[in-house]
Amino acid sequence: MSAINSLFKKLFLLLSIFLGSFSSFAQRIDSLSVKMDYHQYFLGDTIDIEAKLFNYTAASNASTLHLWIEEIKTEKKWHYRYPLLNGELNSSLIINNTIKDGIYAFNFQLQKSFFNLLGAVKNASQKDNSLNYVLITKNMQTIADAVGLNQDKSFKLGRLLFQDSAFIVFSKPKHNRNDLVINISTPLDSAFIPSSTITRFVSIGNVNDSSKRLVLQSTYSFNEDGQLYKTILPEVVVKAKAKKQIDDFEKENVTGFFAGVDATVIDGLESSEIANAQDLFSYLTGKIAGLSQQWGENGLPQLKWRNRRTEIFINEIKSDEDLLLDINPADIAMIRVYQPGTQISTSNSDGGTIAIYTKTGNYKKSSNTSYSFFINGYNGLDSVWK
Repeated sequence: MSAINSLFKKLFLLLSIFLGSFSSFAQRIDSLSVKMDYHQYFLGDTIDIEAKLFNYTAASNASTLHLWIEEIKTEKKWHYRYPLLNGELNSSLIINNTIKDGIYAFNFQLQKSFFNLLGAVKNASQKDNSLNYVLITKNMQTIADAVGLNQDKSFKLGRLLFQDSAFIVFSKPKHNRNDLVINISTPLDSAFIPSSTITRFVSIGNVNDSSKRLVLQSTYSFNEDGQLYKTILPEVVVKAKAKKQIDDFEKENVTGFFAGVDATVIDGLESSEIANAQDLFSYLTGKIAGLSQQWGENGLPQLKWRNRRTEIFINEIKSDEDLLLDINPADIAMIRVYQPGTQISTSNSDGGTIAIYTKTGNYKKSSNTSYSFFINGYNGLDSVWK
């Protein structure tokens, strides 16, 4: 009997060890670890962040790590998001001199989703079964492809990886004037329940608060209040209209080098001249003396000014000329024309520059189409916190 009891005790011990190991393993699945080198930093310092996802599954092989920084005193918040590839992330934040001294909570939240775009065509016909799209990123990378439409005319662009923001234009494979009306969304810009959350407290500046950080570890609760997800918009929201719309539009939308040099401005808000054009190619070559349309070796149209290639920017993102075929002239708010020799970008400008701005926000009437959007991607691995 004692031998049997001894055997049962051994089996029970082995089972307990097995169950304990299984429980520990279950807790470690997709468990998140975040390392920050210090508890105190100063202006100009670099905060190095190392994140690891242990025992990640194939489904979470490409995930997203959200970082919300909150100033404890004022509850001011900053939002960053990073791609977590193969369970790892190494990023850094340089502390700008605009950051005030104080205690900050670094809230890391894991979302088991990667950037993808969900859409639906509201005015699709039964025979429409695909869309063409061109995505242009801020660093001038271009992705051109097609996406199939489901039976309900919805579509999905999966696992897109790009930094900062991008401009995307949809069009039908065969069309004369782009009249698409599309709604889009992305899971990364919607509220979600994080699968893992880690909070770290750091001090910025000469703040003696080690005891307060200890208190915060048991009392602090992060509340993002839903406002930080408002990052995907049909182009740009404009705050108000002025008596002269084009002046207000310029103030709201023309930035950087585009605002720093003289340009000829063509108004598409109060004048219907652009809207009545057959296409942007014919309009521009007929409007601008010395500008001509030529055909490149790839069979696509090009714009040249005095036989020099003209640079094209759409909403201040450098673009290829063939994208002009996908934009309805009625959706143009303004065109800024820069003479040859005017330096807008780092490339050669001997052929001049044409900057085209689409109607946005309050300037976009309800009757306008909806096929182009600004979308936000991921923050760079080396960013500035300001």
